[in-house]
Amino acid sequence: MYAVFEDGSHQYRVQEGDFVQVDHRQGVAGDELIFGKVLLIVGEGEPTLGAPEIAGARVVAKIVNQFRAKKIIIQKFRRRKNMRRRRGHRQPYTTVQIMSLAAAS
Repeated sequence: MYAVFEDGSHQYRVQEGDFVQVDHRQGVAGDELIFGKVLLIVGEGEPTLGAPEIAGARVVAKIVNQFRAKKIIIQKFRRRKNMRRRRGHRQPYTTVQIMSLAAAS
């Protein structure tokens, strides 16, 4: 059984026990997250498609880790204008473990 859910303009295909990196969410390791925008659930029998989402379906996950990605450098330069800009950025992410997939009751 697997599901496709949407979180912050990203879609994830997950099964129970999978580890997924999503955009940063508030919380500490061990907290529970619920993703309510489930687009597809496939199990035994016919798949359930949402239009655009399945009402009442949810994906329950547990926060495993909070981390920041590798630093990227943004550098701007305009020739002959004495303009140089250099900035760094580290995007925060949250690693979650999928605990259960629940279809609409």
